[in-house]
Amino acid sequence: MNRIFASMLTKLSNKVLNLEDLRTPKELEPLLEYRAVNLCSKNLDDFLLKLRKKHLVNHIIITDLEGIVIASTEKDLKEGFKSAAMYNYINTEIKDLSIILIESKGWNIIFKYSDKVYFIKANGSLSRTEVYAIVNDLENYLKVIKWNLWVK
Repeated sequence: MNRIFASMLTKLSNKVLNLEDLRTPKELEPLLEYRAVNLCSKNLDDFLLKLRKKHLVNHIIITDLEGIVIASTEKDLKEGFKSAAMYNYINTEIKDLSIILIESKGWNIIFKYSDKVYFIKANGSLSRTEVYAIVNDLENYLKVIKWNLWVK
């Protein structure tokens, strides 16, 4: 009796949960395809838009430590000033910060690298490695731009 009940319950749960159907729905297949993002750009704003698309983040803002916006994917420059001010305030309270994560309508990530403060908004959380990858791409681009300006 218990075997019959167990087999019926197993069949019912497999139908309800679709455990045997592990195929990707056709609607999601285009989203899961790998598409290389060409980051080559002569314009910093265009590069930021491409980088934003590559790393699937909403906004990227780069400021110096005083809050002066170096580059941004947002039109509102106040956001960059606020992120630098927030980083400086929290850094006075808690020394040697590496990264600040704030969850409010998505994730706000504030990260200091060398003499710049990076502010990244994303719908999902980013790992430290992903943040480093974004910052590394940006720093490499800024070095190339600086080198090209110096050579000319």
